[in-house]
Amino acid sequence: MAPTGVAAFQYGTGEKSCLNQPRGLHLDEAGNLYVADFGNFCVVRFSLDDAAAKGGAVVVGVRGKQLMDIDYLKDIDKPLAPAEGEGVLLKNPIDVALSSDGALLVLDCPMGRVQRFDRGQQTSLATVVVPPPRSMPAKSLAVPEAIKHPRCMLQLSDESLVICDTWSHRVLKYSKDAMAPELLAGTPNSCGPSERQLNFPSCVAFDAEGGLLVSDTNNHRIQRFLPGDLTGATVAGSSSGTSGDGLSELCMPTGLAIEVDGSLLVADRGNGRVLRFKPGETTGELVLGKELMERPWGVAVDKDGGIFVSDERRGIVLRLLPSGATAPANAQPATAPSKRAPAPAPTPAPTSMTFQPPSRSNGTTAVAPKAAVAKATPEVAPKTAVFQPPERVPNRATAAPQGEPPKLPKATPTEPEPQAKVTTTSSHVAKDPLGLDDLD
Repeated sequence: MAPTGVAAFQYGTGEKSCLNQPRGLHLDEAGNLYVADFGNFCVVRFSLDDAAAKGGAVVVGVRGKQLMDIDYLKDIDKPLAPAEGEGVLLKNPIDVALSSDGALLVLDCPMGRVQRFDRGQQTSLATVVVPPPRSMPAKSLAVPEAIKHPRCMLQLSDESLVICDTWSHRVLKYSKDAMAPELLAGTPNSCGPSERQLNFPSCVAFDAEGGLLVSDTNNHRIQRFLPGDLTGATVAGSSSGTSGDGLSELCMPTGLAIEVDGSLLVADRGNGRVLRFKPGETTGELVLGKELMERPWGVAVDKDGGIFVSDERRGIVLRLLPSGATAPANAQPATAPSKRAPAPAPTPAPTSMTFQPPSRSNGTTAVAPKAAVAKATPEVAPKTAVFQPPERVPNRATAAPQGEPPKLPKATPTEPEPQAKVTTTSSHVAKDPLGLDDLD
């Protein structure tokens, strides 16, 4: 059943005590919703009928407590130990999934790894799944083979993991027990708008025919790759990598999800909306717009056709019920984004002025520019004093010769040449090289 187009209720309140920059979403068979809370450094679980006021339950990490970097200067004389909280705390979780045996898999963006938490609870320390434990460890996150700031992961039925290696501009597949990944899309460590390149991809999904769909975020498009083919085809957005706000255009797309009928849902983040692209169509239809959201990130679909969308700017997850479905009694109705106070108007730049150098004199009457006075005055200008350099103390340095400096050429009584205008330009606004706003 298609959603009604109106959000029935929302999870989260926008306060740091609940959700703060929710991103990746996952739904289990029982209908529980798992949210990767990027800004609160934890994973939160909501039951199907959980009202926003309950705030969900933290199942991985500690809300508000971030895994810190290793301090190489601390206890320098002692053997290097893991960072405090390793195996329990998270840096910035960005996606979440459940394995076949019920363990919780968490993708930690700045750490570039996937950790496994048994039974979804912190009963034991987490183990690293990606990069594979038996593989050659990368010396740092800057080397070409390292995973750099991944944004999405997808577990397949054979327990292999597909990783959106965002800052390396590629999609990798880690098969079970394999030591090296398989390249599915993109040219590693090279971005661009060609058919074989990606530009900061953010999410992946597979359609019914086995095609790999990739949200090519900074190219403002959705690319489709057939199995074994590294040449992609644009199925939504601009094939040339330009942004727009029309129904056939995208701006910084992130989350993807496939509906039962094969339609593609896209979180059009830069335009603050969710679009649906039916199979074979390149013009989308509006599912959710700016009347209820600001910066959508993740999209998920439940078995009944309901749609879940995380809005990281508002700190909520919106749920759209299928047609004919009844909202739970304790559901909190979705509300429109609160209007922010308008930004102060920029200070107008001063009026451009023509630069005029000061008049120079060599003992004759100075000629005033025509634009400065209406007519010349009959008075004679006084003689300018002869330049005399200061006396220097003898026996220290060679004294400069005294006398008049070279005389300047006489002023020509003609209209001065036009001078370059001094204009004031507004300061350049720095832009995130990833095209993302200050929340990232």
